[in-house]
Amino acid sequence: MKSSKWWILFLVFLWIPLQVHAQSQILSLEETVELFKQHSLQQELAKLEELRRQGAAQQYKSYMNPEVSIFREQLNAGTLDYDETTYQISQPIELLGQPFLRNRSANKSSEAATLSYQYDQSVLIEQVKSLYVEYWYLQHKLEVYDQALEVIDQVLASARNRQAEGTESGLQVQRFTIEKNRYLRERNEVELEMIQSQKQLAAMITSSEESGFEFQVEPDLPVEPILEDPEILRQYALEYRADLQAMELETEALGLKYRVEKRERLPDLKVNFGYKNQSDGSEGFVIGGGIQIPIFNRNSGNIRMAEADQRSMETSVHIQRRTIRNQVDVAYRRVQNLYGQWQEMQQNPLTQEMLETSRSAYQEGRFSLVELLDATKAFVDGLSLQHRIVADFQQALITLDTLTSGKISSTQNHSEQ
Repeated sequence: MKSSKWWILFLVFLWIPLQVHAQSQILSLEETVELFKQHSLQQELAKLEELRRQGAAQQYKSYMNPEVSIFREQLNAGTLDYDETTYQISQPIELLGQPFLRNRSANKSSEAATLSYQYDQSVLIEQVKSLYVEYWYLQHKLEVYDQALEVIDQVLASARNRQAEGTESGLQVQRFTIEKNRYLRERNEVELEMIQSQKQLAAMITSSEESGFEFQVEPDLPVEPILEDPEILRQYALEYRADLQAMELETEALGLKYRVEKRERLPDLKVNFGYKNQSDGSEGFVIGGGIQIPIFNRNSGNIRMAEADQRSMETSVHIQRRTIRNQVDVAYRRVQNLYGQWQEMQQNPLTQEMLETSRSAYQEGRFSLVELLDATKAFVDGLSLQHRIVADFQQALITLDTLTSGKISSTQNHSEQ
């Protein structure tokens, strides 16, 4: 009996750490992206949009859909009853190869839908990575406020003790109390922002069935220079950006549609083939044909619309190319500026020891109240800014990576190998 109790206690103590680890695990940026690809509902919506566009493209294709007709006629000629039955198949035939053009256009539109989904997915991954970095920043900023509050609590407790001994006035105690409440209010706001950021990120990397998913991010984010030249990045983006490739394919698809509409000026030939059976025993095959005479409608309206659609997409492609160049240039410059600013701050980094030194100096009488408060504010503002620059650099790098179709991440992976 005692042995079974010890086993139960052992299993309970073993189960608790496993549950804690399962509920709050540390996720790397790569693991977070993989969770997004496996569970994201936003990605599912983008996939459904791809399927809808592919379905619309499939609908444009030409198919052989013959029309089957049955006719039965009953005629009275005097006292004799006479009837005949006709079985007929009719099929319109487009004489200028429109079905082949339609199929080619539909295939290109379907490929464009796939590429559009790939770009939409990359934009969603950019959002996931940016939320990950923002959560990292808010977590570190919260730690900065906790460190500052810890020092203020220690100094406030010491001031209250000296006030009780009669060696310090109540004015300093009130001042420390005010500063503590101010930092506490700012700290609570940061905590709420962190919780909101975590929940937004969790909503993008978990399925709808999961709830209460707790995780932590990695303690450090790397800051490394860009190894690529901006001109190479521009050319790579223009060559491999999925959204631009989708627009180019859609331009080709619309060009094929324009050719179809121009050929539609010639009406289709309708071919009829059938079999006729008469009541007097006569029977035989029936072959016929028909064609519409385009007296009033030469398909001019559809031709104009198709031409306008094609030219509009061609113009959009030119505009998008210029936009991509500008986006890459601005994003590259932003990354470079932030990297330079980070290097500048590394020359005089802030640490927890600086805050502890200021506290000790105040308690030893070498720092005044104002000097201690100024040092605390400088520590909070400076270290928060340092974390903000790291986060801004990472988010700018993520944006540049998306704009260049993953060129930054692929180059960094190759350099690490």
